[in-house]
Amino acid sequence: MRAALGPWRVLDLMVVALPAAVVAEVLGLGAPVLFVLSALAVIPLAGLVGRSTEVLAERVGGSKGALLNATFGNVAELLIAALLVVNGEIAVLKASITGSIIGNLLLLLGVSMVVAAHDKSEVPITVTSRVQATMLFLAMGILLLPTVFSFRPESSTTRLDEVSGLVALILFAVYALSMLFMLRTNRHQFQEDGEGSSGEGSDGKGSGGDGSGRGEREQAGEEGQAGGAAEDGRPTWSVKGAVVVLAVATALVAVAAEMVASSVEEAGSALGLHSGFIGFVILPLVGNAAEQFSALGLAAKDRLGVASEIAVGASMQLAMFVVPILVLLGLVTGNPFDLAFSPLELSALIIGTLLTRHLLDDGKANWLEGVMLLGLYLAFAGAVFFADLNG
Repeated sequence: MRAALGPWRVLDLMVVALPAAVVAEVLGLGAPVLFVLSALAVIPLAGLVGRSTEVLAERVGGSKGALLNATFGNVAELLIAALLVVNGEIAVLKASITGSIIGNLLLLLGVSMVVAAHDKSEVPITVTSRVQATMLFLAMGILLLPTVFSFRPESSTTRLDEVSGLVALILFAVYALSMLFMLRTNRHQFQEDGEGSSGEGSDGKGSGGDGSGRGEREQAGEEGQAGGAAEDGRPTWSVKGAVVVLAVATALVAVAAEMVASSVEEAGSALGLHSGFIGFVILPLVGNAAEQFSALGLAAKDRLGVASEIAVGASMQLAMFVVPILVLLGLVTGNPFDLAFSPLELSALIIGTLLTRHLLDDGKANWLEGVMLLGLYLAFAGAVFFADLNG
């Protein structure tokens, strides 16, 4: 198994933060130190999970490969979120989910647009990302219902949990059918989209499938076999090596995620930051760092179509795949995770999704649209900084 080359090595070297975090916990150096070190450790480990999963998905191919990507693509976020549920940190969890969705839509996609289109009049956007944006807009409409229901006179904690469970099931069912649509019944539409967009296609987590960019990834893999690594720095691992990396990295992510979740409240108090801000801004940056790194690298190589699929697809999977899992976990563990968000969180989700869908709808992007997305993200992040979401 050859080591990754290029900029990925910078992330891989950050894995030393995990043993440092373990030492900090053993020596009792305090929650802030433990939180920072364990959060830094999640970044390279999530990157290793993503890259090993991509290798396996390419070998498996088809819908099985897509399912593999969808399952492990959000593993870092899922593990941190699951531990927040187990620890009863529901307010932090809601802030983290909101921050992850709009962080991908506004921050990551906005920066990618600026990077890819700063010297061009416009850059094409793929059909896949536009379909994903529409699906995400639908998901936000469904997620709105528990919050609206919570203001009804017949609302109660039990009723709200029941409505949240129903909404979660509907989200998961629609997500599964959307995967069937993109990967089976209408697969040709997304393949043609990749062929007609200067080679741009899907990238692992971004599209949730092998669809439009499989040929390009295979070509990149062949080039990597000849030169030791793919052009973007991803490793050319064997299947056995990828399985080993995936298993070890997932286990280590679980260790780091446990330390992050257990120290977030105390660390926030010690650092003078309320846990709502940590959940809204810091945790999403940590959990999504590896895919953000990949998307920005692709945008810099004039592959905004792939970068947009990563950004929008990650948000769609989080809303329609991860959230239902967390709701079910909350029911099982006795720490119910209802889907009634605060007005500020709900505004961020709906306005962010609506703006993104509107900007992608014409199939083109420019740097000013990226600035619009960034401006909206900074406005919401600033509002969250001053307004404690836990209050």
